[in-house]
Order: sequence, then structure tokens, then C-alpha cells
Amino acid sequence: MARQRLTDRSVTKKPPSKGQLELWDTVLPGFGLRISYGGRRTFFVMTRIYGRQVRRTVGIYPVMKLAEARAKARDILSDAAKGIDAKEREAQDRRAAERERRNTFRAVAEEFMADHARGFKTAGEYQRKLDVDILPEWGGRLIADITRADVKALLRAKARTAPVAANRLLALIGRIFNWALDEDIITASPAVRIKPEPETERERVLTDAELRDVWLAAEDIGFPLGHLVRFLILTGQRRGEASGLMWKEIDGDEWRLPAARTKTGAGHLVPLSYLARDVLAGCSSFESAELVFTNGTRPLLGWSKFKKRLDRAITEQRGEPIADWHLHDLRRTLATGMRSLGIDRLTVSKVLNHAEGGATRIYDRYAADPEKRQALEAWAQHVEAVVEGKPAPSNVIKLREGV
Repeated sequence: MARQRLTDRSVTKKPPSKGQLELWDTVLPGFGLRISYGGRRTFFVMTRIYGRQVRRTVGIYPVMKLAEARAKARDILSDAAKGIDAKEREAQDRRAAERERRNTFRAVAEEFMADHARGFKTAGEYQRKLDVDILPEWGGRLIADITRADVKALLRAKARTAPVAANRLLALIGRIFNWALDEDIITASPAVRIKPEPETERERVLTDAELRDVWLAAEDIGFPLGHLVRFLILTGQRRGEASGLMWKEIDGDEWRLPAARTKTGAGHLVPLSYLARDVLAGCSSFESAELVFTNGTRPLLGWSKFKKRLDRAITEQRGEPIADWHLHDLRRTLATGMRSLGIDRLTVSKVLNHAEGGATRIYDRYAADPEKRQALEAWAQHVEAVVEGKPAPSNVIKLREGV
């Protein structure tokens, strides 16, 4: 056992031909360097904790330099004098770091999605809200450190442009924190008793002139967005359900929307009018594409960007924008338009795949009843007449009296 003042030069001393050589530092008693015959150089420290002699590795040269190793060894010796074992401290630090990693909002949200939300039909929408609105702000933070003020700030930013979306965001945030509370990850939820934004049900229905302008602008834009917009006009289905339309769901002149893709969780048959079939016939079909409205392998994303593009086309065409309208208004426009054609409420409800109560809950959602087909054909005739600037056809059949 050689004792000497360890220097940068002595650390690089030639290794022994066999076995190992230990050099003990005279500057810091208990600190040393072990050089093996293979050339490995390990800094170590020897000390006593509660009377028991222990040897702890400090670091490997050249990953750790001499000055850094001596400083770390000094800390280990200082801890030992207080009865603290460096090895146990490192284990505690690792456990604490692992707890922090597992308790970041991102990690908790991932566990929530996997454990709690996996079977939800809204899981895809939950993940989109997380990816777009929440994780960019809170992903790396400890969930326990997120305050009520943080939640309010996030919601205020969202409510400036989308108050209803802010309420849906609050609902998701509340679910995640409540789940974390149930799992003993946190002791209180910062989302409790935060009031949602006031909501008013939209009543916007496009006029025939506005509907014509949207249709013609969609024709100008072309595939895939323009085709999707015209398909929404003709079918009245939900935007997310229509944008995810797959070729395998189309069977002749019918669209069989599976329960797994519907908001209501009920399978739905949509008879395709002659105009809807024309729209589909004009869709590009990629060799390996399963989706109808796509330029590749994914459904359309970025709705606000697409809506702005559509609005620009409308403004260029009519000289001014259409005021205060959303894509979802196309669904309401179809419903209102069908009622004006004499189609009864129950048939309109079936066309839209509304959740039904009472006896109508047992209605076969895949039923190809003639009322739905006639209603959609009548609506297609109306849309065609509006687009071409012709009088509405006089042979529209009133299916039932209004109820």
C-alpha cells in the first residue's frame, strides 16, 4: 500500500503487470486510487460508519477527474462522520428521482390513459387534448406541484378563443387529478370547484345561399378537404366520424359506421344519396389507403387551419365571409332543412344517430329503413337545387307529419 499525494500525473501511472496497485492520498486520509493490471483506475474512499469499516467507490477515471473525486470523497467522509452511508444516500436519491419521474404530470397522465381511460370511446379525444393543450405546459412538472392558479391560467388561455373547449378541458383535468387522488399520488385536487365557462347552445343554421357558397368553395378546394365538407353537407354526420371514414365501411350505397367509431356507441347505417356517392367517386384512392379522406395514411388533422382555408375560398367567391359559422353547423343545417321538407323528427334523429331514450333505444341502428334513405335523397335533391340556383323539386315526399 503506497501513500503519496495524488496528482494528475500519479493518476496516470503505469498499471502493474498483474493484480492491482492501490495509491492512498496523503492530502485526504481515507481517499485513494486503485489501478488494475488491465488499466482500470477507480477512486475509492475507506471510512467507518457506526464503528463498521466500509469501502465505497467514488468514481472511475477518466470519466471522473481527480479534483472531482477528491471533493466527492470529502463529502462521503463528512456524511460518514454523521452516521450517513453514501451508498444508502445514493439509493435514496435514486428512489426519490424515480418517484419524481413517475409523478410528473406526463407519467401520471400516461398511467391514467392506460389504466382508466383505455376503454373509453373518448380516449382518442382525451389524448388529443393532452397532446395539444396540457402536456406542452405541464408535462415535465410534478403533478403535486400543479396549483389551482396553474389550472385556472391554462383554462383562461383556452377560453379566450374556445370557451366550450375550455370546459371539456376542465372536465379532463378534473378526471386525471381525481384518479391521481384515488391512487394516492396526490393528497388534493387543484381542479376542485373551478367553475366552467357559461355555455349557450348554438342555433346557427346556414341559409340556402350560405350553403351554396360553402359547397362551391369546397369544390374549389378539392380533395380531400373539399370532398369531406360536401360529404358532411349531404350526410349530416359528425365531423370526426366522417373524417375517419374507411373504404371498408362502404357497402354499395350504404355507409356502415361501426359502434366503436360513434359518439353514442351505437352502430349506424347511413344510406348514401346519389350526390354523396358522386362525392365518394371523386375521392382519390391511394393504393394502400384504408381511409377515404386522406392524402396518406392518417385522417385529416388541423381543423382550424382547414376551416381558415375554406373561409378564404368562401370570401374570394362571395366577396365577404360567412359570419359566425362552424363546420358542426352543417349538421344542424341538415336537420333543420329536413324538417322544412316535411321529414319528421324521429327520422331526422335516426339520420343523425342521436342517442335515443325509452322504446327507441332498442331501434336497430343498422336498419336500412326507407325513411332514412328517402330523407337523405330528398335532402340531396334540395342541396343540388340550391347549388344550381334552381327551384326546389316539387316531388319531395313528406314522409310523416311533424311530431
